Amino acid sequence: MEKTNKPKNAKFASFIKKNLYLILMIVCVIAIATMVGVTYATKHKSLDGAVDAVAKEKEDEPKEPAEETGSAEVVFADPLEGEVVGVFKNDTLVYNATLNQWSTHEALDVAAEVGTEVKCVYDGTVQSVTTSVLRGTEVVIAHENGMKTVYSLLSSDVKVSVGQKVKKGDAIGTIAESGTFEKHKGPHLHLELYDASGNKADPAEFMESSDK
Repeated sequence: MEKTNKPKNAKFASFIKKNLYLILMIVCVIAIATMVGVTYATKHKSLDGAVDAVAKEKEDEPKEPAEETGSAEVVFADPLEGEVVGVFKNDTLVYNATLNQWSTHEALDVAAEVGTEVKCVYDGTVQSVTTSVLRGTEVVIAHENGMKTVYSLLSSDVKVSVGQKVKKGDAIGTIAESGTFEKHKGPHLHLELYDASGNKADPAEFMESSDK
């Protein structure tokens, strides 16, 4: 038995001797891979622990009540006292005797005597003040909620200027002698409303005096 094992042991020793460098390289590679794996696992575990700790800390922090945006009901002040002579109709054609034509009427018309004070319906900033033959003097007010109101057929002596901050109920102008494009209705305010998307809406739906 001893004679049989000697050649085998000699061959094994010879194999080890010839391939010692390769064997050492393999052992080193395995050792390095093991160290990298252990290091990665340790760091990953520590990172997860840190993230969990931060998340738990945030959960434990007292939460402030969320600020409500756009949830408050918008209620307009009446721009003036007078008789409604034109209601909002965007799905029905209305005859305009002054222009002798049929069209939708996307505004609220309120008749009043010449010189009647017109008030801002909601807090905002004066965006423009213009005068034209058809619409007379016109004031446009932009509101923080994205809405925009347009006051047409005013006298030229308006009480506001572009960029001015105005409050609900502030005077912005007075009723003119007559409205050129709606002269058949006599002196009145032509009030238009644009919603946050830029679409025309019915101002009466937001008035304090309207039946909702």
